[in-house]
Amino acid sequence: MNTPDFKAALQGPVTDREPDFLRDVPPDNLVGAIVALTAEVYLLRERLQSLEAELAAHRVLPADAVERHVDDPTRAEAKAADLAAYTQRVFTELVRDRVPVSHIDPQVGKYLGD
Repeated sequence: MNTPDFKAALQGPVTDREPDFLRDVPPDNLVGAIVALTAEVYLLRERLQSLEAELAAHRVLPADAVERHVDDPTRAEAKAADLAAYTQRVFTELVRDRVPVSHIDPQVGKYLGD
């Protein structure tokens, strides 16, 4: 099976329309990616629980320290703002226009040394 190389970032300027990363991706592959991400999130959750248990076992923190934690108003406000920005960033990708915000002249490629 020949697996294509995926790039984590664009390899040049967007000069016309935004790239269509998922154009030919079958829905089952998208579900597979979601399942893989879900597994990674669960792994992080499990590791965090293990760290909390170790901290409690070594009496670094009480067993219920995370559950009892209350942010001061400034920190609570900062966390709420961070959550709002994160949520906005994720959901904006679902509805954003495919036309770039700015225009880059296609001739820019000749200055990139390609």
